[in-house]
Amino acid sequence: MMKQIHFFSIKNLLLLIVFIPYITNAQKIEIQLPSQANEGYAFLLNKGIRQDTIQKGVFSATGQTTILIPDKYRDYTGIGSLQTGGAAPFNMIINHESFAVEQDNGNKYVFKGSPENTYLYSIIQDQVMPVPDSTLYASRFVDMIRYSQSLRKINSQMIPNLMEKTNIRNYATNNLDLELLYTSGLWYEVVDGLLRLYGGQQALGENMVQILENIKSEEVFVHLVDNLITITEQYGWDDAFNIIIPYVESSGRIPVPQGKIYLAFALAKAREGIKAPEIEGLAKSLQQGASKYNLLVFYNPGCENCHVQIKQLIKKYTELKDRGVRIISISGGSDKLAFEQEQKEYPWEDKLCDFNGFSGKNFINFGIMGTPVFFLLDKEGYIVKRFAQVSELEPNINSIEEK
Repeated sequence: MMKQIHFFSIKNLLLLIVFIPYITNAQKIEIQLPSQANEGYAFLLNKGIRQDTIQKGVFSATGQTTILIPDKYRDYTGIGSLQTGGAAPFNMIINHESFAVEQDNGNKYVFKGSPENTYLYSIIQDQVMPVPDSTLYASRFVDMIRYSQSLRKINSQMIPNLMEKTNIRNYATNNLDLELLYTSGLWYEVVDGLLRLYGGQQALGENMVQILENIKSEEVFVHLVDNLITITEQYGWDDAFNIIIPYVESSGRIPVPQGKIYLAFALAKAREGIKAPEIEGLAKSLQQGASKYNLLVFYNPGCENCHVQIKQLIKKYTELKDRGVRIISISGGSDKLAFEQEQKEYPWEDKLCDFNGFSGKNFINFGIMGTPVFFLLDKEGYIVKRFAQVSELEPNINSIEEK
């Protein structure tokens, strides 16, 4: 019996030795905020345009709680946000430090064991600017705040100062640390502000490629690519898209593209000057008939703007037919009866639907992520232009015929 007890004690001692380093090295934040007594809370970490919730709980009756940073975030450097129902978010720097924070009698936050937050809150609470210290995330975070303020200022001006505008763009290309921005909570404000600085899509696309080249983190790289796809698709910035996405694909940094990026890679293969993918379900090939142009119309029955654009197309149909334009509409619907009903309104001959929605072959082959989308093809099936409004069709045909 004594031997069994002795063995059990040794085994437990070994377990303690194994687990103690994880307990003692875990990053811990001791918080005491009497004003939040018995309040529920969530603690979040910033990652680009999203926030990861890493802990939820309820403050004690004296306003105490302990935040434990999970091991998967042990390398995280950025802004954590304590959010409760009864107060504005309390943001603090998370940077490998275990520290404590409490409120003094004047409701100021007092940090113990955190040079990072002491530095930051001396500015926020005391309006005292410490000596810049590039070894601290706090110092670089202050620089990012200044940069976001400069972006906001230049974008709000009716007539921006061109020199300031150039300097701000050059800073983004050469100096902005996207890895630090990613965890700062300023990601959306800075990225959105940057994109609004560009008057031309080519400069925008080329500068975004330079910025992507500077990013070392694969997670941050993928996140920015995802954001750029959304924004270029939303605003119809096809020329910028056609610069950014081929670079991303050729970089090899996303070997297994998924979701939006997978579709973007497909769409990049359906860009100007390239022969369009084969159109599934077409009774007559693009080369058959006397048409000079082929207009592909990708639409979704549940999309209000699609209906607006198609109504305009119906009004212009006779005129377009006389100009040698063959219309091929491709529905992203999945209801056969609804499709049969809607196609009665369309005067053109080619009306396609495989009832697989956005997972249909044509939608995937052309990288369709949103609708409506129009592709103008020549008689041989080469893509002349991609656009989002019927009003852009005639100017594009005119410009081709004038050449």
